[in-house]
Amino acid sequence: MHCPLKKLPPQPILKLCISLAKKLAPGITISVHTDKQSFFLGNMSASKIVRADKPGEEVDITSHNIKEDCTLFGGEFANGNITSRRRRKILSDPAKLKEYKFDTQTIYTFDFYEFIADITSWSLPLGFVHLDLETILGKQPIVWVGKTGERYIWQGSLIHKKILSDQLPKEEEDDLIED
Repeated sequence: MHCPLKKLPPQPILKLCISLAKKLAPGITISVHTDKQSFFLGNMSASKIVRADKPGEEVDITSHNIKEDCTLFGGEFANGNITSRRRRKILSDPAKLKEYKFDTQTIYTFDFYEFIADITSWSLPLGFVHLDLETILGKQPIVWVGKTGERYIWQGSLIHKKILSDQLPKEEEDDLIED
């Protein structure tokens, strides 16, 4: 069930935040002043780092040292000298994005911008202020979907203990990850 966002920041701050988000992630679509509020950001333009590897050659995701490598995408990525910033710009254009396909034989690794939302504190750090996500979202989780065209391929939800704490018995609440 989708509920409207609550207690949004004042219009000038909101406009500044949306402008900053569009600079950081080209192709982002944010709609907060409509009946159908939404936030859309494609994985290829939202990811800080993207890799495509052959099975058995994939990067160790626990290394915390993942390097951009989109050479397996081919096309203008084939020579391996496209930066992550350039990749985000190229693939935020829907027409360009359609030129590239994902397959089930390649291992894809995405490293997302962790500064867009601070999941541990359930807030949006805006530099000069942190907006509490519970104030804005209420008891709703952040829903994250993978989609190709109109076909959904996966969905996940980010749920903070603030959402669940009043719904769980005390012993289960203690098992939740702390901030």
